[in-house]
Amino acid sequence: MRDLFATLPDDPPPLPPGYLDTVLTRGRRSIRRQRIGAAALWAAVVLVLAVLVVPGVPLPVRPAGPATQPSLPDRFAGYSMLTSTVTSASPGRAIALYGYGNGETVNMFQSLVVGADGDTYRRVDAMEERNRPSALLAPDGTRVLLGDERGATADLLLVDLTTGKRRSIPLGDRVGVRLLAWSPDGRHVAYSAAPLTRSAEFGTVNFVEPEVARTGTLRLLDLQTGRSTELPAIKPAWTAAFAPDSRRLAVQVGQTAHLVDADGREYGAVPIPRGRELAADVGWSSDGAFLATVPWLSDGPYNGTSGGDTGHGTFLWKAGDVVFVPFPGGGTAPAPVPDVVQLLGWRSAGSVVVAAINAAGHVSLVEVQLGSNSRRTLSRFDTGTTCELGTQGCQMFDLHLATGLLTDLTVRQARRPQRGPWPALVNAVAGVVVLGAAFLLWRRIRPSTQPRRPRMDRPRQ
Repeated sequence: MRDLFATLPDDPPPLPPGYLDTVLTRGRRSIRRQRIGAAALWAAVVLVLAVLVVPGVPLPVRPAGPATQPSLPDRFAGYSMLTSTVTSASPGRAIALYGYGNGETVNMFQSLVVGADGDTYRRVDAMEERNRPSALLAPDGTRVLLGDERGATADLLLVDLTTGKRRSIPLGDRVGVRLLAWSPDGRHVAYSAAPLTRSAEFGTVNFVEPEVARTGTLRLLDLQTGRSTELPAIKPAWTAAFAPDSRRLAVQVGQTAHLVDADGREYGAVPIPRGRELAADVGWSSDGAFLATVPWLSDGPYNGTSGGDTGHGTFLWKAGDVVFVPFPGGGTAPAPVPDVVQLLGWRSAGSVVVAAINAAGHVSLVEVQLGSNSRRTLSRFDTGTTCELGTQGCQMFDLHLATGLLTDLTVRQARRPQRGPWPALVNAVAGVVVLGAAFLLWRRIRPSTQPRRPRMDRPRQ
């Protein structure tokens, strides 16, 4: 090394003019670029976090107050695994409750409510915790009542959609439950209950409703007091509907609809044609003049008539007709309404809202004028290949509308769905991915900490 330095001239050659200024300028420029790059990187990280993670942070959410008129989106949003729950972010009053998803390869079903005042979608997590039992949506869209289809239960669960809170309603002894109808004033719920044998509890997955349809006794629940009144003479009860005044109830046993007042006293009966049953929950016309009947969903051994199947857990696919039955001494019933998958409620005495399906299997909500059978499509459901990670079409089941809101219902243009905060697991994964990418970029652009070797020019000869 000494020999190498000895060959260097005593007087180094002069630097080019402005060399020092050029070196300093380039050094400052390099530092500025590094700082600008780092600032741009962290700005990008903050932006990505704001876009991806912030929507998933469970912040206190206050549902929007009811609009002047309830509304229905002209198109329901597709399936999303990022839909939040009622408990995490209460949605406010709902216009619809339904099951949605597919199980072709793996069960990926959701129990959803859709807002009546905006494009709010939430999963009813209480239903998922109870293995998605059949449920009823309150006529005003503010509550959901559910039982339990895994076996006998000691309570019903009332979920408040405006607060996300739950209320347990004790039933006394453990019984199998089949929810039948909710009164228009929101106070009473009719349900059928029956003891379940031990052998039945180890039978098929959806055994509760058929078992109760065979042996269940009618009960009237007062939601204000939490007390249930048993009507042992009405047995077995498998479908029911309240009158518009909420003080009378039609309950079908065999091929007869028994008419009962709010105190449980029977005051009349209406024969139901063989092969038909009272439309569940919505079978009494809004003017109180007729009962609406639909075809049996399945035949079975119970009472030598229907199998008592309400269609819960069955995809919406089978179209039939709605036939109206007048009360004894009443007027002439309207003509039947054909091509109906499900009767959902009454807009007025002269029009109903039904679920319909086309040749391609797409489900829509349709308003039908009685008599003329003229139809107007209100909304459509997304049944594209968005389920099971985009490999299967989506199916619908157990559809309910907030029947008390249908009279004033309007149709709104669907906007971007508001699904609420993301699940905690999704938040964690998104945060790890973003921060990991930021760290790798930072490592790539940061200045090296290793000292550089000095560059030695070869000595001139």
